[in-house]
Amino acid sequence: MLAISSVVGNIFSNWRLAEKYRRQKAAGRCERLFVSRMELERLRLRRRTDGGTDVGLVLEPGRRLHHGDVLAAARFIVVEQLREKVLSISIKNHDAEKMVGLAALIGHTIGNRHRPIAVDRGTISFPILDKSEVETFRKLLPAGVRLKLKEQVFLPAGEVHTHE
Repeated sequence: MLAISSVVGNIFSNWRLAEKYRRQKAAGRCERLFVSRMELERLRLRRRTDGGTDVGLVLEPGRRLHHGDVLAAARFIVVEQLREKVLSISIKNHDAEKMVGLAALIGHTIGNRHRPIAVDRGTISFPILDKSEVETFRKLLPAGVRLKLKEQVFLPAGEVHTHE
């Protein structure tokens, strides 16, 4: 078992690691450790990479994994977050006064369910556990919003506390 207690860096925030990742991947020397978003929060985790390496993580308190983290430079193991069901909400009406009210109602509805959110270009996204939740949120959310279900890696805005 390869014991890991720290993270080298992240391929999405360190251009040198990003370039090394590109070279290692092209040469077939990069391994991926697939983890769910909820498992990223754990301090201790044991998994096998897609290359078969048995990895045991023991991180210091307060540290968490992120999509794109590099765990071991010698073997170049990259954390790859699993895709999940994500519901995206966009507001149809562009009237500024109505948009503020709709955004507040949407935030209240999602917040009452303790879901993490991501906001990008006028779209609010959050993870759902099952496709059946789409209809529930359609009933709970105000008129004038569009819902779209996607399967993707969900990256929340900032550090979050959830009850999923």
